[in-house]
Amino acid sequence: MDWQQLLKLNSVAINSNMLQVGLEREGQRIVETGQLAQTDLAPALIGKLSGLQRDFAETQVELVTPVCSNAEAAGRALTELTRQVRQGIAPELIWPLSVPPALPTDERLIPIAKLDRAAVAYREGLAERYGRRRQMLSGLHCNISLNPDLLTALFQTQTEITDPVDFRNQCYLHLAQNYLHYRWLLTYLYGCTPHVWPNSGFHESHRLVRSLRNGPEGYVNRPGLHVSYASLTQYCDSLQTAVARGQLSAVKEYYGQVRLRGGRDLSTLRQTGIQYLELRQLDLNPWSIIGVTNEQLQVVTWFTALMVWLPNPTDPDAWIDAGQHANQHVALEVPAARTQYFETGMRLAATLRELGQSLHQSAAEDVATLIAARLRAPESTLAARWCHETQGSVTQATQLALHLAARRI
Repeated sequence: MDWQQLLKLNSVAINSNMLQVGLEREGQRIVETGQLAQTDLAPALIGKLSGLQRDFAETQVELVTPVCSNAEAAGRALTELTRQVRQGIAPELIWPLSVPPALPTDERLIPIAKLDRAAVAYREGLAERYGRRRQMLSGLHCNISLNPDLLTALFQTQTEITDPVDFRNQCYLHLAQNYLHYRWLLTYLYGCTPHVWPNSGFHESHRLVRSLRNGPEGYVNRPGLHVSYASLTQYCDSLQTAVARGQLSAVKEYYGQVRLRGGRDLSTLRQTGIQYLELRQLDLNPWSIIGVTNEQLQVVTWFTALMVWLPNPTDPDAWIDAGQHANQHVALEVPAARTQYFETGMRLAATLRELGQSLHQSAAEDVATLIAARLRAPESTLAARWCHETQGSVTQATQLALHLAARRI
């Protein structure tokens, strides 16, 4: 499939509204001194706010927006939901980082979310397999789908695939394959878990890195799990096999950085096809009260377009494995150092600029310029900024985190 030609023929539909976006932001409730909150999340608040949920722990809130017409609208929705949650939990705050604050020495004191019996049993299983501390990592997920009008236009422009569902599946698989290969660039730009607080469960290390959460000790499944993205059938089959072998207790335990989504289970996904992608890699941006900035959302939007623009990989799973290696390498690089993948990143920025010129989208060119500038100046990346402002001191990091958490919206 010549995706570049398809996009060029439909350039009028390629703009900031080409993606429908929903956001999920996780975070730990804390008291004003930086310790985990000891209270339960108020049932009345949960009942009042449909977008408020609990994740693994009773202290771990998850804020979920509706699907919005574009990334900017999703950011506004998350801002309003954050304002309501902040007001509802006051005087408690939401810790602004993906790594949790200092945790109890005895991890059994980390309270599992008080949900129904099945949900608690599932979380107890996670605690047994991964430890409660590792489950306390938080992040920002972007649920993205191509605008239906754009998908229809792309489908009608080509002749290789005759079924619209098959075409939609191929489009999302193509996007996911390239995203998983090149996602290291987003880790470079926006990784921000350079160190941890006491009792985190990570191996003690005094070396600062870009993103522990995206590294081999981060929010990942146990070794030995392989999920194929070569086709929708292979994706579903490999997840079902993993559950049957006991590698996963349930499909939802799969912590892949891209999930193919469509319906509530794999059976529905097989039947109706891929409806959207869940992008799960972003660390929280501590300088944003909602964990992500509009700039980041614009970068993700045009990075996604670039992933469609790029050619199909000949061996998708090998392509993804290479991307996993690159991402883990970048995650453990020194934050203020030039990345080993600098030249590849500059080529990606140049290709994005070509995309913008071909499709007459100055916003894409602006994002390309931003990416190139950040590659040349690694000290401007989130992890490097955090390390510079805290000087590697947990005390200074705690003070900065509390200052950022207490800001008004």
